Amino acid sequence: MPLRSKLLAWVEPRNDDEFLAAFVGGAATKRAPATQLCASPAEARQWVEDQASEVGLPVEWLSAAPQR
Repeated sequence: MPLRSKLLAWVEPRNDDEFLAAFVGGAATKRAPATQLCASPAEARQWVEDQASEVGLPVEWLSAAPQR
């Protein structure tokens, strides 16, 4: 599968009750990611999955943001 045909996503803890969900298109790692603050890691992952579903792309989960 070409890199551009998936979303690269990760979740970052922000504090005790906020998590930042983030993703970029596979070929757009130099751009700022789309983000959403969420109340839990599960909510963050679900937000990314919902966004991916809207554009019909699979998600590759990363442990951290890709290098820009």
